[in-house]
Amino acid sequence: MSQIKWTAKHYLVDIHKWRSFIALIACSVTLICSCFAIGYDLFLAGVLSWRLRVLFSYFTIISNTITGFASAFILPFTIEGMRKKRFVTPKWLTMLHYSGTICTTFVLIFALGFILPYDRHFAIEGANFYLHIICPIAVLIAYLFMEYSYDYSRKDILICMIPLFTYSLVYLVMVVFIGKENGGWDDIYKLTAFVPAYVSLPAVWLLASIVAQVIRKLSDILNNWREARMISPIEGDIDLVELNIEVYGLGRYYGLRGDKNDLSVPMDILEKLSEMYSVDEDSIYNVYMKGLQNGVKERDED
Repeated sequence: MSQIKWTAKHYLVDIHKWRSFIALIACSVTLICSCFAIGYDLFLAGVLSWRLRVLFSYFTIISNTITGFASAFILPFTIEGMRKKRFVTPKWLTMLHYSGTICTTFVLIFALGFILPYDRHFAIEGANFYLHIICPIAVLIAYLFMEYSYDYSRKDILICMIPLFTYSLVYLVMVVFIGKENGGWDDIYKLTAFVPAYVSLPAVWLLASIVAQVIRKLSDILNNWREARMISPIEGDIDLVELNIEVYGLGRYYGLRGDKNDLSVPMDILEKLSEMYSVDEDSIYNVYMKGLQNGVKERDED
């Protein structure tokens, strides 16, 4: 019989609090650095009306604006995650964060791999150090520590890449078809400096797609590892009675430690256990709720 009870497994619940804390720090760093760097460029580096128009011709500014908004919306969920020990965000917010993560990671790779060799200042100095280096790293860390239970289809991934695809097409029009001399943009990213646009643009899209897939793969690996870690203590040859004891103990653990008006039900864990041991999902849920209820009663009696 299994000798380890859920009441001794503090890490099972605390892992959510730890992840929420890491995400809180990363999102705070992202938000602060984005606001500082964009504000620095807006108010300290030129006339506001002119800078605002010019700044948003830079993909760096657009991508950091997206992640700044996403981080601001995620912050309340990280605080809630530390309180409830369950760090979960709505799918639309997860997708917005994923979209920003793709964009800023692409900026990081582009700045270090393509801009730094010929223009150090534009790549990693001044405000660009925060926009090109610090923010992308913080955004990537925050995204990888987010918990999600959503399956991303190819359509979802393409939707998340809309900002990058849209900007690249606008950039092509402003740089190649209109041109700086006619009121367009300067070729700041050297899209046409070395190869024709019809070569460089598909290459950019291919690189961005690879970046998006690698981020998703890393996120999937980490989430699968975390899920396996959470359920590993009761994996193995246990019977239905032992399983019920463990699930009851998990419910009691939450009941003893959570706010009784705002308790959490870890449906992902319960569904996984139901699948692993071929047990009716409602049965496991009822056992958990009984443990939760008794845990609350015990705490109130104390």
